[in-house]
Amino acid sequence: MNSKIGIMDIGSNSIRLVIYEMTETGAYRIVQECKEAARLSEKVGANGRMERDAIRSIAPLLRQFMTVCRMHEVARLRAAATAAIRNAANPDEIVQWIAEETGLTLEILSGEQEGYAGFLGVVNTMDVSDGIIIDIGGGSTEITLFRERKRLHTVSFPFGAVNMNWRFGREVKNGEWSLQQIEEMETFVRSSLQNHDWIFSNPGLPFIGLGGTLRTLAKINQKRLDYSLPVTHHYEMAIEDVDYFYTTLPYLSYEKRKKTAGLSKDRADIIVPGLIILKTIFEAAQGIAYLVSGAGLRDGLFHELVHSAQPVAANPLVTSIRNILSFGVPVSEAHVKRVHGYAVQLYDALAKTSTAMDKRLLLTAATLYKTGAVLNYYHFRQHSVFWILHAGIGGLSHRETVLSALIADYHPKNRTSRLLRIHADILEPSDEERVHKLGSLLQLAIGMDRSESGMITSIHPTNGDDALHIRLESESEPILEQRELVAAAKDFQKAWNLTLSWSILPSSNF
Repeated sequence: MNSKIGIMDIGSNSIRLVIYEMTETGAYRIVQECKEAARLSEKVGANGRMERDAIRSIAPLLRQFMTVCRMHEVARLRAAATAAIRNAANPDEIVQWIAEETGLTLEILSGEQEGYAGFLGVVNTMDVSDGIIIDIGGGSTEITLFRERKRLHTVSFPFGAVNMNWRFGREVKNGEWSLQQIEEMETFVRSSLQNHDWIFSNPGLPFIGLGGTLRTLAKINQKRLDYSLPVTHHYEMAIEDVDYFYTTLPYLSYEKRKKTAGLSKDRADIIVPGLIILKTIFEAAQGIAYLVSGAGLRDGLFHELVHSAQPVAANPLVTSIRNILSFGVPVSEAHVKRVHGYAVQLYDALAKTSTAMDKRLLLTAATLYKTGAVLNYYHFRQHSVFWILHAGIGGLSHRETVLSALIADYHPKNRTSRLLRIHADILEPSDEERVHKLGSLLQLAIGMDRSESGMITSIHPTNGDDALHIRLESESEPILEQRELVAAAKDFQKAWNLTLSWSILPSSNF
């Protein structure tokens, strides 16, 4: 029986609740998310205290979140607070007040714990071995260095987009920052980094951003460029993209900034201090690119709670695929494993140079090509394309995501050429040939288990003399499979410039 896990994050800028559904085998998915802006950082008085009236103002929201948990029959709830409460002068008192007002048991995360949870969210959903994670919250900023998917350093600074807006942007007129105000904030941020040499001694790494600042910049950039895949997870921005925003956004009035496509109105004021923090630290660390992670603190808290012994996933892509297939997708796991195995055997026999990326593409396309059947069997390929493109599959870049969708729905006379044109802004010139080769190969693999019965027990491809011959071992005459092989042969021969033939022998274990 599936269980529900609730993660509540009481942050400096917003309060969120995420509810996960988890199977007995450990697969999981998000089934509900609620968010409300709270700006707790602004509720701290001059004496550093957060008074009970501030807690009373958020208590109705917390009680409603707990009602949502009850409606979803949440078995375990983990509620965590970050910088606004952590850095207040009276954190223990705040925890007691929240318990009295709502019945909620709250844990306060240290900066180190917050940074580690963000790290887990990243490494469990992205295929990045080395990088610097920056989590710009409302009241703190966490920076984490990791190499070979292992965390090496974390530091938490008591400044974020909300409290830095209050400190340096109070005298901003009509939303327009002056060069002097920007430089004063840059100087403050740089001086805060001085006692952490590791930030300066690891140049040339990607910056992976958590939280609203970089995610919002990604949405604005996608709108600005008319980007063809409106997904923020694993979206990459070049240095020039962020530099463009640095020279434009701070100098807009609030009214003009609110009209910026991709920017929510409740972030129109704090996007500027968040941007200044981001770019200042990026330049100090000599980063090479900006990557957006759609997973972060709450995902990390979930993994800590349910996988405490081993919270780091061995393979983000395999985990993501397992999660998708475990929730109602009408496709046999044994079938997609056979299709994937056949595809890899054919690829190994054909490819002059095997690449890890091609193997990831085949794994994704082979195992998810039929996911769209959950919506409509007769048009499942088109629905599978949408699923692959928009599911935010862990471990794939945007380019790999698009390629996986094209390979899964290989249809060279119609849809493939159209999708190649639509996503030309993401793909590289060599990708068209890759799609034709891997897509036609996958169609052969699917054809060899058309009945999804495993009637063909093994395949033995031999490549030579401008021809590919496949010896098939079968328990009985595979009529459906032979018809599909005939249908797929023409596209395969054109893509690989090889003659295709096959023979069928009785299975050795028949």
